[in-house]
Amino acid sequence: MHVGEAVRTSLEEVKGHPGRSIFTLVGVILGTAALVIVLSVLDGVTRGVWKGFDDLGLDGVLSMSKRTPSDKIERAKSYMSRGLRVEDVKKFEDSDLISALSPVGETRGVITAGTITRRVPIYGIGGGFKIIKGRTAGEGRFIDYADDERVAPVCVLGLKLKQQLFGGENAIGQHVNISGRRLTVIGIGTKFNMEFVNDDDMRRETEGIYIPFSIYETMFGRNAMSYMLAKAVEPEKSIDAEDEATVVMQKAHNGIRDVHIDNIGKDILKERGKVVVILKNWRIVFFSIAGISLIIGGVGIFSVLKISISERLFEIGLRKSMGASDAEIFMQFLIESITLSVVGAAIGVLIGVGLVKAISGAFPAGLPVSLMGLSVASGFAISIGLLAGLYPSLSASRLQPVEALRA
Repeated sequence: MHVGEAVRTSLEEVKGHPGRSIFTLVGVILGTAALVIVLSVLDGVTRGVWKGFDDLGLDGVLSMSKRTPSDKIERAKSYMSRGLRVEDVKKFEDSDLISALSPVGETRGVITAGTITRRVPIYGIGGGFKIIKGRTAGEGRFIDYADDERVAPVCVLGLKLKQQLFGGENAIGQHVNISGRRLTVIGIGTKFNMEFVNDDDMRRETEGIYIPFSIYETMFGRNAMSYMLAKAVEPEKSIDAEDEATVVMQKAHNGIRDVHIDNIGKDILKERGKVVVILKNWRIVFFSIAGISLIIGGVGIFSVLKISISERLFEIGLRKSMGASDAEIFMQFLIESITLSVVGAAIGVLIGVGLVKAISGAFPAGLPVSLMGLSVASGFAISIGLLAGLYPSLSASRLQPVEALRA
């Protein structure tokens, strides 16, 4: 019997016993659909989580802030240090472990655009800020080194603030006023993914305004720096970068330890590792649940195939008496088993894809169907059909023609 003929007889069996076939394939259908849905959702969640971490912009980041020395002798000699200053950035010019630095000033102030007034967070940033935190502009451009060096009266609005001040109008090239200072809008911040990584700092950034640190100083005073950010050349080298920053700062401040260095990048690296473990465990759990459904489906295929063989003993005996070999009988029923699993997998994939499309609206970035989910679900279902059909097919192939005809 040719493969095509075996597939045709399999489909006729399915059509001839629709009720039995549906109940047989329920496990395969549910297992396949579950794998497609679960892997698609997990892929969507994984992308959302990593996008949230990226939007935090804290990979490999060190935060340096002013502090009072804890040692009594150092406190007595604190006059020897001028404290954390913008000039400290130059001390890292020859560093092989730190790729970018930026002074940051944070405060709140009143911003006016036309007749609209808001009290918002104000960020004074250096040109390295966008490199350190990975900030880009959704419209226009972000503040760079040139803006800071030439004390350019420009600004970048957070996405939410832009909507509050200008609504749907184009804000690029418009003017806003902060504490009597007129600034030109050169860019609009991007939308942050806060669905899985909820962070107050990101929320404040969307509601705030970025201005060059040099402009910030002219408005709020010389060295009105809240803290300084630095970025390690690689997230994995943040500890080495922290050690270097500690030595450099202590030397620059005449041995006075009046700068606190917070290795945020190290904490983010740990959190990323924890998330990887959590997502891995989720995959194992959901794989197991879907796998059980597929195994149950395999048991159903096994049972139906055994029933089908018992109903077709005369056909088996007749074919064998006409010269059909054991291998041909074996392949006939094995192909029928695989065909049943393929039909179940196809129905399950269609249901899975349909449900993924239906729930994709709940994900801000959408929810594309996982290609891995499709391939794993289909492959697993077909493999289950293959394994479930081995024993019944082997039993059918070993029947003697006379015994089969007599039965």
